[in-house]
Order: sequence, then structure tokens, then C-alpha cells
Amino acid sequence: MCRVFFALLPRRGASLPNQLPLVVAVLLLAAVAPAVPSLADELTTNAAAIVPADAAFLSATLRAREQYDRFMKSNAFRALKDLPAVRRALGSLEEQRSMPGSPFSMAETFMQLPENEQAVDVLADMVATDTFVYGEPSCISFLRLLQKVQELQGTAPLQAELGRNDRLEGVQKAAIVKGLAANLDLLVVPDIVWGFRTTKVDAAKAQLRRIEVLLKLVTQANPAMADALARKPIAGGEVVTFTIQGDQLPWGELEDELAAGLDDKADLDKVLDRLRKLDVVVALGVIGDRVILSVGDSIDHLQKLALPGTGRQGLLDTPPFAQLRAHKDKPLTGLAYVSDALADLNRESASSGFRMLNQAADAAIQQAALPAEAAADTRRLLAKAEKDLGRRLPKPGPWLAFSFLTDQGYEGYAWDWARNQPFDGSRRLDLLEHVGGAPLAAVVSRIKSDPALLDDLTALASGSWGLFMKYGLPRADETERERVEAFDEHVVPLGKKLMEVLRAKIVPALADGQVGLVIDAKTKATRVQRDLPASAEPLPLLEPAIVLPLADPKLFREGLSDLFALTDELVAAARTMAPDAVPAGYEVPAPEKAKVAAGSIWSFALPASGLDTQLRPAIGVGDQAAVFSLVPAQAGRLLAAARMETGSQLATFEEPLAGAAAIDFAGLVDVLRPWVVYLTRYGCVQQRDGRVDADEELAAEDETAEAKEALAHVAVALEVAKCFRAATAETSITEEATVTHWRNVIRDLPAKP
Repeated sequence: MCRVFFALLPRRGASLPNQLPLVVAVLLLAAVAPAVPSLADELTTNAAAIVPADAAFLSATLRAREQYDRFMKSNAFRALKDLPAVRRALGSLEEQRSMPGSPFSMAETFMQLPENEQAVDVLADMVATDTFVYGEPSCISFLRLLQKVQELQGTAPLQAELGRNDRLEGVQKAAIVKGLAANLDLLVVPDIVWGFRTTKVDAAKAQLRRIEVLLKLVTQANPAMADALARKPIAGGEVVTFTIQGDQLPWGELEDELAAGLDDKADLDKVLDRLRKLDVVVALGVIGDRVILSVGDSIDHLQKLALPGTGRQGLLDTPPFAQLRAHKDKPLTGLAYVSDALADLNRESASSGFRMLNQAADAAIQQAALPAEAAADTRRLLAKAEKDLGRRLPKPGPWLAFSFLTDQGYEGYAWDWARNQPFDGSRRLDLLEHVGGAPLAAVVSRIKSDPALLDDLTALASGSWGLFMKYGLPRADETERERVEAFDEHVVPLGKKLMEVLRAKIVPALADGQVGLVIDAKTKATRVQRDLPASAEPLPLLEPAIVLPLADPKLFREGLSDLFALTDELVAAARTMAPDAVPAGYEVPAPEKAKVAAGSIWSFALPASGLDTQLRPAIGVGDQAAVFSLVPAQAGRLLAAARMETGSQLATFEEPLAGAAAIDFAGLVDVLRPWVVYLTRYGCVQQRDGRVDADEELAAEDETAEAKEALAHVAVALEVAKCFRAATAETSITEEATVTHWRNVIRDLPAKP
């Protein structure tokens, strides 16, 4: 408006009196025009702004009505609504609705009452623009308690085997009670809050009074609940609270059930005493322009809401949300956040895993009555493993993600502030040039080079085997000892050779750290397997593949040759240990080698499988990449360098990235369509003849009238699904965080003439 006003100011040579009426009109318009909130204003009043800064997590859905209206007004929805089956269903519903005495008619009559119409309007309004759920820090305490109890339960089977309890169920109960008793400070009622913005505040308050009346009827019928219901002012609003006192809950039944499996009830008494002191408070009210539903041990946490005018800090004011504030001009549709403290539970989970492993080892040693030296050696081995592997674990940090509407569809970002991530985003992902150009889906990432990881894993495996040979083998019976010694003599050396080939040839040849997963379906067959009937139209075959970059193709080929030779040695070792286990004269089939423009393909025939000959495991090796595929033709395609076309309208993938992904969803739907037709025809023949012969060819004439109609409906549904055209994601590494940026394209069906 200011821009218009200044544009109307008199320029040099213009007469002010001549322009004065227009200027006055503009000023009057500005005075009486309704204020339209900007996107920035929306951001400062949405869930992130009012949720307390110390929240453990937040999830919000925004613009639900706008998104719903977009779909309801789309050509895609009209196409679905025009389907004969849908029209019949709507007609039947209308008949039921107009039939006196029918459940639908009675429900409609009930909903026509003014107070019920108001309730429906309020509910629809509540979910229209801004809904959220968040958890207080007490949720972290509760989850940490569950984690500790789960850790104790993990060792229950071993404890049962040790004879501490005759029944596994009893040991598990004891573990739960022990875990709870040892962490009474974590035994809390988690505070969780749901919020719904409403433009119908007065109507919401009226509905709240209705709910309060109903609850009063409940409490009046039960003297024990006489004081359960209350109305309380809170955070500038009012809530109705319903309190369930801990000592009124039926803990006696739980006590009887748990006590049956316990030798000592002291821990159980502590737990029950704590539980009886925990109240559960459910609160429902209207605070500002929000309908608030809260569950917790009180309503004190609602006083922390960062409502306008309170001066309290909300999540929006915290450092992670600077990323959201930078996108305040975007029409947000969703928001998710995990705090640093909640993310730290993942680190504790990893530590818990190592503790459970130690406990399991101790229990196994105790069960086998092994000497104390065995326990000491095992603990040293596991301590080294925890140190070697634990230093590679990410250090948790907060996580934030949000999405917003675009002209093409949706777009969003996710920030992960965890440190010590294994990803490398320092260079471009050039492996994207070896995903086939336009695959249905492709994911490529780069992991930091970690040559010592293989050595650490080898040391752990070798140390574990050494402990078993030293302490476990002497206690085995003669037959079992002979088998283990034969395995140690013939197979273990092959495992060492395998590790040496991987260490000396395969890993150095793949030193770049990139890895790609590709899904395509360019190969087609009319008969996929010999025991299945043929299809009149070719069926696309799903082609999954793994792609790896080659730093040294020659070294990689040498490594493959060594691995092929190891398979022959493994067969010979198996024949030596158990002559009857391997058929006489059997040898591992040699792969078939074929030259292609970009390299060589080794494939392994599977005649016994009956699969189409195009389906066979294959390894492709070129100058820049190696491919592992189930289709040799695909391996040849991926070896050839080609520009990535899938999702190219959304991302170029040219910048340094730690990960990239693209999916042609419409293409996946096209792959699905002929299979739906084939399976439908198969079902028709099965229903008609009671069986389907492998020498049949399934064609359109096999379809029944019902099947044809169903396929017509499916065709429309699949066309609607293809409105979701494509999606991409790019993950980059900044100094502070791992950032993923994703986009998608949603395109409506063309309008019918």
C-alpha cells in the first residue's frame, strides 16, 4: 500500500489538486481494508512460537484445509469421483441417508441439532490451519526409564537358563521390577500437549462447557471422583481438568501379577509406592486462540507456554530454529523437531547395547562354569570393541525439519546437528553418472574412508574365535570337538584369506567411499518363470543394482578372481569335512564373461531356477565403476557414463554432496500397471478353470466383465497416483550440521473437455 501511495505522489510538473481525490481514495481504502497477515506473521504465531523452549519434541501440521481444498478441487479428485463404483457408493449412501430409521438417517438427524453442528464446525476449524503436539522434558525421563528396563529384559533369557527362575516370564517380571526400582526418579507421567488453532473461540468455549457438564454427570455418579473435576485459569485462558489420583488406580491387580514371579517383594513395594503417588491429570481448555489438550501429572507445564505478551521464550527463539526463521516467507505445511536431550537417548542406546553384550557374555561364562580368566579375557575383548567401534558412533544433536508449498508441489529441509557423522560431503557425487541416466530410482552417498574399520572387525572376530577355542572347545564332547577342529583347520584359514583379499585388493580398489543403489525396469519378458503362464503383453522386470566407484579397476578384477578361487577352495573344504555334503564331481560354475562397450560383465546362469534367461546375477567392471545386478543388460547400461536425468527438473546434483536421491514415481506406477493386469487375468483363469497351466498365455479375453470394470477403475487410480511425478533429495555437510534439501513435483490431471 505504501508503494502505491508513493507512486501517486505528484511528480515534477503534475498538479497536486488534480491528483488529490485519488490520493484521498487510496488512504481511505487503506484505512478500511482488512489486515491480511503476512507469512512472517504466521511464523511468529505458529506452534514453534508458543511451545516452550525446553520441549523434548514437536510435531506440527499446518495448512491442512488449504491442502485438502487443493485436492478436492483437482481434476484428479474429479476423476476418482466419476468412477462408476464411486458413484454407486455415493448413491447408496444417499439412499441410506434419506431412509427413515437407518443409522445414517439417525446420525444426520442427531448432527442437525444446533449444538452438534457447532461441535462439527469447531472440530473442522481446529484442524484447518495449525495443529501440534509436543512433549515436555518429562517425556525424556520416561523414555530413558523404558530403555533401562528393556536393557535388563534383554538378559532375562540367559538368567532363566542359569536357573535363577524356572520360568522366563518370571525372570522378565523381575527384570522390569528391578529396572523400575533402580530408577524411581525416572518413573514419571510424561507431559504431552496437543494444540489446535481455532477462529471460533466462543464456539469452542461453548463446547468446552458441554464437555464439562457431561464430565460432571460422570463424577456425580461415582463418589470417589467427587473432587476429580475442576475448572482452572491457566496461561491467560481456562481449562477443565480431570484428575485420576494414583492411589485410586487398580494397582492391586498389577501387584498380584508381578509378585507371583518374585522371590523378594522389596523392590516391588518401592515401585508401587511411587506409582500410587503419581496423579494423571487430563486438561482441556481454550487458551488464546488455541484449543489445548494436555495429559500429565499436573497442568503446571501449561504455564510455560510462550504466548504473546508473556515474554517467555518459545522454540522459535532457540538456535536450531534460526533455520526456520530464515524461511519465514514460505507457506509452511509441516514441522518436526527433536531436542538435543532427546536425541542423546540414541547414544545411550548404543552404550546400552554394549552393556547388554557384556551381561550376556558374563551369563554365558557363568552358565558354562568357565574360569575367572575367561571372564577377564572376554571383558577385555569387549572393552576394546566398544572403544574401537564406539568412537565411530555419531554424537547426537538436535534435529529440525519442515516442509512448505511450492508452485510445483512441496519442498522441505532437514537439519541434523549430530557430530562425528560418517558422511563425506566434500566433493561432487560423480557416481551419479553411473546410475543409468534415467532410472526409476537412485540413491548415491559417500562415506568417509575408514580403512581401520575392517581391521577392527577382523580383530573382534578373530579374538572371539580365539576365546572360544581356548575356553569353549575343551568342554565340548568328542564329536563336537572334532567338527570344530575340522572347521578351524579348513574353513577359518579361508576366512583369513577372504579378509586379506578384501584388505589388500577390494577395499583399496573402492577407496572413493561412494556407494549407489539403483532400481530400474527396462528389461521385459512375457514369461518370467517357466512354471508361470506367459503374458500377452511383456512384463517389466524390476532391476535392483548396487554401484561402486573404482579407483583401480585392475586391482578390483584381481580381487574378484581371488574371490572366485576362494569359492572353489570352500567347496573343497566342505567336501573334506563332510564328503556326503557336496555331490561328487560338483564344482562351482564358472561365470560367463561378455564384453560390452564400457567394460566386462561376468554373469552366473541359474538354470535350476527356471527364471527368464535375462535374470541372472551379474558383476560388471568398467574403468570407473563396478556394478552388482540381477540383470546383465542393466550392468552394461550402468557401466556407461550418462547424465542423471531422473529428477533433473528439480536438482542438478552438481555441487559437493554427501548424498543424493531421485525417484521417478510416475515411472514406478507405469511398471506396476502391467503386473496388475497380469495378476487380475491370472485370478480370472484360476476362478474359471480351478487352475492355471504354465503353457497358457494370459490375454484380454481371459478377463471377466467384473475384472474389466475393476481394471478400468485401477487404471484411473493409477493415473491419479501418477500426479506425484518425481522427487529428489540432496544432503550436504556444513560446518555445523548435515542438511537435507528435498523437493517433489505434483501435477494435476488435465481437465476433461
